Amino acid sequence: MTWENLHVLPLSLFILIPVTFIITYTISVQWDHVVPGFPYISETGTLSPESCIFAQFLNIAALLLGCCVYIRHRQVEQWRKERGQQLITQKLTGLTAMCGILSCFGLDILANFQEARVVGAHMVGAITCFTAGTAYFCLQTYLSYKMIFAVNGWTITYVRACLSTLTIILTVATIVPGYFSTLEFKGKDYKKWQPTDGGWEWHVASVISEWILVLIYCAFLLTFVPEFRQINFEAPVVSLTYLDTRESDLPKEKFKKTSLEV
Repeated sequence: MTWENLHVLPLSLFILIPVTFIITYTISVQWDHVVPGFPYISETGTLSPESCIFAQFLNIAALLLGCCVYIRHRQVEQWRKERGQQLITQKLTGLTAMCGILSCFGLDILANFQEARVVGAHMVGAITCFTAGTAYFCLQTYLSYKMIFAVNGWTITYVRACLSTLTIILTVATIVPGYFSTLEFKGKDYKKWQPTDGGWEWHVASVISEWILVLIYCAFLLTFVPEFRQINFEAPVVSLTYLDTRESDLPKEKFKKTSLEV
């Protein structure tokens, strides 16, 4: 059995992730859980009922993202074995895949450990997702450069280089202002941050950077669509060892009879 149309995976992520955040933002504003304007993405999915949608949809996204990481890894490894053994090492492809898996794991953590309830675990998941994801995109850009003309062209490489640079800048622009804003915050509820609560400028800069960063991530995933169109993925070969056919489990008489027949 051969699977085709694998480009549907990154394309579905490009649609699913923004739609999830739009839905949770709309519900959280309607239920007065956040103020309209500049909430963090996690704040729009921290209370029920939007937290249920936030967790469920991001769990699906983490699964699909894991599939994309695996398929991309197999694609790069196949190219390396056939044409690129002198260009990249197996350690590099393994490191790239590991960063992708860590990003998926971080996404799953931040989705299921809401900020309002388990802030420590949520922050670990968010930092893991963003930092590992940024590293993964940078490494994929380098691999794309090595695979020019065989798997992709210069256009994809340039686009990924620009997007990777933006992810680095925006990751820093999300974390650093966010840290300073929390130091200056003097309000009662950070989910309803007002200009009079202190640290407002830092807060706005951090929130805008986070939302743009997510869009850049989705745009990067979209660049995998042309390459995934070129992949035909075959079902794995399964080999079974049956209990009733192992020599150690057969009675001696039956085994002798079987040997004579053979």
